[in-house]
Amino acid sequence: MLTALNIARRLTLASAVSLLVWAPPPARGQSPDSLDSIVAEALRNNLGLAQEQLAVERAEAGVRESRGRLLPSLTLDSRYSQLDGALNLGDFVNPAYRALNQITGSARFPTDIDVTLPFQYDSRLRLAQPLINPAIWANHSLARHQRDGQRFERGAAARRIAAEAQAAYLRVAAARSGRQTWEATLALVLESERVAQRLVDAGRATPDAVLRARADRAEVEQQLADARETEDAAARAFNQILRRPLDTPVGQLPDSLIRFDLAVSEQQAVAHGLDRREELQQAGAGIRAAEAAVRLATAPFLPSLSVALDYGFQSRELSFSRADDYTAISVVVSWNLFNGGSDLARRQSAQLEADRLRLRRTELEDLIRLEVRQAYESAVVAKQAIGTAEARLAAARRSFELVRRRYEEGMAAQVEFLDARTSYTSAELNRVQTVYQYALRYVELERAAALRKIELG
Repeated sequence: MLTALNIARRLTLASAVSLLVWAPPPARGQSPDSLDSIVAEALRNNLGLAQEQLAVERAEAGVRESRGRLLPSLTLDSRYSQLDGALNLGDFVNPAYRALNQITGSARFPTDIDVTLPFQYDSRLRLAQPLINPAIWANHSLARHQRDGQRFERGAAARRIAAEAQAAYLRVAAARSGRQTWEATLALVLESERVAQRLVDAGRATPDAVLRARADRAEVEQQLADARETEDAAARAFNQILRRPLDTPVGQLPDSLIRFDLAVSEQQAVAHGLDRREELQQAGAGIRAAEAAVRLATAPFLPSLSVALDYGFQSRELSFSRADDYTAISVVVSWNLFNGGSDLARRQSAQLEADRLRLRRTELEDLIRLEVRQAYESAVVAKQAIGTAEARLAAARRSFELVRRRYEEGMAAQVEFLDARTSYTSAELNRVQTVYQYALRYVELERAAALRKIELG
């Protein structure tokens, strides 16, 4: 019987050690190389970011449209009309010419003039170039700043997606470690159940010890089932962000690749966030766009100047002869002197919008400063908690080993053994939660302070 107890002791010790060092074989499926590769895949596949990219391209098209208004335009107009009751110059000129012929006794003046206005056929090619047009210039500036704002909005979305992808993987890793802990704990309680049965068989324990061991095993099995469900749910959420099939196995990164050091101070993190956050840059672009809108609303108060060159044909019938062609060069000045006060109201409205956006940017600076400081302090506290969790685990492990030896020798009550085992498992789970909680806090700080460089095509 002592030999059996020694074998049980060795098996139990191996099970206890497996709580710390046990690792499953690598999962089959798409294994990430690093968190950077996860971020790159999320940015490449995310549908929300694809929509933001289309919005940027639409804004680029708007810039090209506004730029086109600065360039010359070439248009072709052609008209052929069936006239009825139109003005005929011959009705006025022919009687006068007939009177002159009678007075002079000659036929020097034609009396059969037939010129109808407008001409039945009129075709022209016009080349126009704006020279001074404040509205076109302001509209082009507005389009450019709106395009810039859309780019920054895409960058802000990319940064959020990068943080979400990293956090989703860390939740998978934390759930996996929790599941592994419960699997190792199950191996431990199965062995403790066998030990309890041997002690009962040896007459060194009462039958209720086996029942309590079975109840402990049932509790661990239930916790293991919950842990597996949690891991599966976290994996599906991770695959959804990366647009993978939901049941794709999630590969495991080495622990060395998910350890983070706080390499910046709180002041540096705040300064970096204020300098690099896309939301602030987007707000700046919005202010510049609003200022361009003010100039656009001011444009009606200023004159515009353009030049046009026309070449065409006018006649009573369809004709392209040299006798019917004409050339015209025009300089057009336009100035809206009064429009019922609507232009002034529009300008005031645009100016108020610019002032509102300036206040919004100041408010946003305060919010980002607060967000970075809170994220930094949370990361510091989470990092410090790792040492406490490690100390708790070491103490719980040592206590469990001592109680286990006494229990296997029949010198400790089973209740004491179960309590030590529960404390050991709880300490291990707490260590896992603490380690990944710090990783999640660091990812949030990385987003808030814009510490990660986002690469977009």
